[in-house]
Amino acid sequence: MLREMDWSTTGLGAIEGWPAALRDTLEVLLPSGAQILLFWGAEHRVFYNDAYAALLGDRHPAALGRPADPRWHRAWAEVSAMVGRVFDTGRTLSLTDHSFVVPDAKGAPQTLHFDLSMSAIMLDETTIGGVLAIVSDVTERVRTVESAEQERERLREMFDQTPGFIAVLRGPEYVIELANATYRRMTGNRDLVGHRYADVLPEIGESGFIARLDEVRRTGEPFRAVDMPVRLPTQRAGETREYWIDFICQPISDDDGEVSAIFIEGVDRTDRHHARQALARGRATLEQATEAGEVAIWEYDVETDYVICSPRGRYLYGLPPEIEGMTSAEFDQLIEPEDLPPIRAMVAHVIDPRQRLPLDVEYRVAFHRVGEVRWLAVRGRGIFDGDRCIRIVGTIIDITARKLQAEAWRESEARFRTLADSLPALVWMTGPDGSIFFSSKGFETILGVGPEEVRERSWIDMLRPDRRDDVWAAREEWFARPRALSGEHPLLTIHGEERWLHIEARPRFVGDVFQGYTACAIDVTEAHLAGERLEARVAERTAELTAQIAERERVEETLHQMQRLEAIGQLTSGMAHDFNNLLTVVLGNVDALLAAGARGMMEQRLLPRLDHIRIAAERGAALTAQLLAFSRRQRLEAKVVDLDRTVAGLLDLLGSTLSSGIAIHTSVSAPVWPALVDPTQIELIILNLAINARDAMPGGGTLTLGVDNVTRGAPTRPEEPAAGDYVRVAVSDTGTGMSEAVLARAFEPFFTTKEVGKGSGLGLAQVFGFAKQSGGGVRIDSVLGQGTTVSVFLPRAIGATAPTVERNTQAPTDSLAGSTVMVLDDDDRVRQVAVEVLREAGCRVVEAAEGHAALEALVHEPRVRLVVTDIAMPGMTGIDFARVVAERHPHVHILFVTGHADLSEVEGVGEHRLIRKPYPRRVLLERVRALLREDG
Repeated sequence: MLREMDWSTTGLGAIEGWPAALRDTLEVLLPSGAQILLFWGAEHRVFYNDAYAALLGDRHPAALGRPADPRWHRAWAEVSAMVGRVFDTGRTLSLTDHSFVVPDAKGAPQTLHFDLSMSAIMLDETTIGGVLAIVSDVTERVRTVESAEQERERLREMFDQTPGFIAVLRGPEYVIELANATYRRMTGNRDLVGHRYADVLPEIGESGFIARLDEVRRTGEPFRAVDMPVRLPTQRAGETREYWIDFICQPISDDDGEVSAIFIEGVDRTDRHHARQALARGRATLEQATEAGEVAIWEYDVETDYVICSPRGRYLYGLPPEIEGMTSAEFDQLIEPEDLPPIRAMVAHVIDPRQRLPLDVEYRVAFHRVGEVRWLAVRGRGIFDGDRCIRIVGTIIDITARKLQAEAWRESEARFRTLADSLPALVWMTGPDGSIFFSSKGFETILGVGPEEVRERSWIDMLRPDRRDDVWAAREEWFARPRALSGEHPLLTIHGEERWLHIEARPRFVGDVFQGYTACAIDVTEAHLAGERLEARVAERTAELTAQIAERERVEETLHQMQRLEAIGQLTSGMAHDFNNLLTVVLGNVDALLAAGARGMMEQRLLPRLDHIRIAAERGAALTAQLLAFSRRQRLEAKVVDLDRTVAGLLDLLGSTLSSGIAIHTSVSAPVWPALVDPTQIELIILNLAINARDAMPGGGTLTLGVDNVTRGAPTRPEEPAAGDYVRVAVSDTGTGMSEAVLARAFEPFFTTKEVGKGSGLGLAQVFGFAKQSGGGVRIDSVLGQGTTVSVFLPRAIGATAPTVERNTQAPTDSLAGSTVMVLDDDDRVRQVAVEVLREAGCRVVEAAEGHAALEALVHEPRVRLVVTDIAMPGMTGIDFARVVAERHPHVHILFVTGHADLSEVEGVGEHRLIRKPYPRRVLLERVRALLREDG
């Protein structure tokens, strides 16, 4: 390139005329491998060789032979001063690792490092022709050295910050050359570096560790220790602390292969060791707890295909205690073959890393292993290492009893549905919108309408046409404000025949959300028609007697009223007996289902529905009790009663009984004393008084029910109570009121101001008789045209408080297991209820359908200690049966059960030996236990 350049335009001229010093210098410079350049003459023209050209980059070849300036080198400002100094002095300038700060291609400052030597080229002894510079770019070398130093510093920081401990021991004396912060902390922050290991850590040296180091140094083989206990000194003099560590002693060899140092690295595993100990203790505790709770633990190692179980699990599978584990193929032999496919399918989902489903399966143990049906519920989860399932762990619970109970519940439910469909009643359920989604077969047997048609239509469509509009109007109110409903309605069969049905409906709730009604209807057509015929006959007979003389008319009317009352009493008592038998079956089965639900054998959502049926049946039982009281077939039972609660409990019934034009108010002066009264009879009395008040307000008005405490002085009228403390129940109306003449005769039997056929005249007479029999009295206050108040005074229960209504859920402590009891009843379904209750309680039960068969059974069953017998039976009654047993088997107790009975029949029978139908199962068990307890 130098030869090809045109030098004629420069001060140097042609190459042939260049000074010998320049030519000789170039001859040496150009072929050299060192980076050399030459500044020549006053213009400082730049000459350089190929080695230096590599430093110039894109400035070569433009800089070759040109005067030096910033375009030639970005550091020219600093270099020019150096060159000038050599030109001026002729002295050689040498610099080592000299740095130049120059801008890079983008203008950003960068630091470059050079070794530099400049010397003068003489033209003669006094004249300097140029400056020869030998340059070496050492930037990379400097940067490498700096980087290495930074790396060493970073490694020192990293060693100090690492959670493990690190140390380096140099030479045969094991001088500590390096110890990181963790090592220093574990050894009590002693000054370690530069000291002999045995001098600064004598506690470790005395434990045999120096001998281990000697072995590593001698053999050149590393030494490893896992979970090794070591006692290290603390900062307090004389104190040590025990560590559990994993570490390695790695030999470091020199160039001759001799071990010159030992590198120690380890991790403090003390926390892990303590955690393992805690885990072992926790596992032992867990196994004890699970064994105590009859829960087994199992684990399946997927990699080794091995299954292990806790002792409880081995027992459940019928394995001997010494077998701790087995392969999955051996485990499959423990399970019923037909249950294996779903288990394998479930395990595949559990170990699949994309699904990772929990294991939840139920299966049977192979019958031949345990000799019985045994159901197990197995739960578990997979444990994954990344995407690989390594283990499955879980629990095993014996659910055999639950499975068998569920099967028994399904069978019981089927029996209950069969029983419901066989009842002579209509049963249906609605949704919150009124649509019917369930109906019993009673619709078909009673009305001739199939259940499907009932669900498509409303029962209101089956009403007699003149009643439909009123019921449809009331229906909106029923569903807007759900409440207990009751009433009698005429329905038409598919052939147009009219049937009267008594309907009871109860709302269902889930939480506070209304779900619809459950309703039951019983055909009362015959009773309704009999009542109408009886009323018609009484009215006809009364009309015939009106022509006779006044005294005979009164006597004859009284006689006929007594005949009417007796006829109604016989009718109602018969109905009550049959209805009580039905309710006994219903309540007995409902109690059994509720008990099953409490043990988890029934879906919880069904329990409220069963409770509604129970409430409806109990209300029906209360109604039959009132019928029996009216017919004088039930004894008066005085109890401590909270009359405030009694009045509140009648509000719903009164609301559905009275006219919609009558407003009902209550007035209570708290606190009200407890009263001693028959609770059923007082409800009937209040209801009768409310109906009388309704009849006194044909155009509507206000009915007020009041309860307060009063202290009475001496009576002024025969019907008033004697002096003393009483609880008063007052029924007030805003009706027509009574005149003085009517008031004078108000309590006379059969006296009434109502039209013929509208009333019997026994209402106030019954109130008077009940109040006097209870130990109290009655008073009437009335103003003609303004209203009437009837006050019933009932004796205060001294020293007692009204009991709270609580359901006894505590199981009796006396067991009936092993006791032999006989149940005698001619109604198979009623008898079966008592039999199932007693058998569930552990009794051995002997059944009989009539008295003679029962007496014969007692001869062959000498272990019978008690007989539960119905009173009203064809042929031999329960009373007759009891007399024969008392003569032949005096050691046998008798527990009477009755739907109704004449007071003369049960005279002398204590309450502890008498149960009235329908009865809850707990009452039967309590009475049986009490009588059997008398035997010790």
